[in-house]
Formats: sequence, C-alpha cells, structure tokens
Amino acid sequence: MWNKQFDSQGSELQGRVTQLETQLSAVLGILALSRPAAMVLSRSGVDEAQQQAFYGLIDDMTMRVESGCSVSYADFEERVSELVPSRRGDRRFFESLIEALKLERPASKSMLDYLTHAMALFRA
Repeated sequence: MWNKQFDSQGSELQGRVTQLETQLSAVLGILALSRPAAMVLSRSGVDEAQQQAFYGLIDDMTMRVESGCSVSYADFEERVSELVPSRRGDRRFFESLIEALKLERPASKSMLDYLTHAMALFRA
C-alpha cells in the first residue's frame, strides 16, 4: 500500500516538475525575444550598428570556445570597451551585460560561464 501511495505522489510530483519546466522555458523564450543585452547596450548609448558589432563579437567568441580555443575576459572587456568607451572598467556594466546575454543567447552559455568565472577571479 505504501508503495502505491509513494508511486502516486512521485507521478504527481513529476507532472508538476514537467509543467514548471515548460513554463520556465516559455518565460526564457519571451525574455530572449526582448533582447535584454540590447537594452543594456542601448542604455549606454550604443547604436544599432554597434550592437550588431557586439553580437558579432559574441558569436566569434562562442565559436572559438566551441572549437576548443580559449577566450579571455580581458579581450572581451577590451573589445566591448571599444564599442562603449564610457563603460571602460565598469564592472557592474559588464556583469549586467553578461547576465543579460545568458538569457538572450543560451547557445553561448559555455563561453559566458567562462567569462563569469574569469570575472570572479579578477575580483579575488
């Protein structure tokens, strides 16, 4: 009898987890469509052409990581600072930008996780 009750609760719990995963996936999809990284950039005065250059940089760095090459946080910061000179050295700006990209570009997660880890090392 206990096993039946346990199985029933387990099935109910699994159903709820599946429903929550579906809802989370939908919310993340909506967030990605809102382009949070573009919003962070535009608040800093970056125009559309500069935003496209930024996304090209992210695509390039993601491809490098996926092909087994390394990327450096210093390179990322320098190249973004060329697009947004007023934010050079602004740690919060770069943290916000990376977090926004994690929502917007899940395919770049491995590269962004590396940059997040590298930022933590610079703080230590």
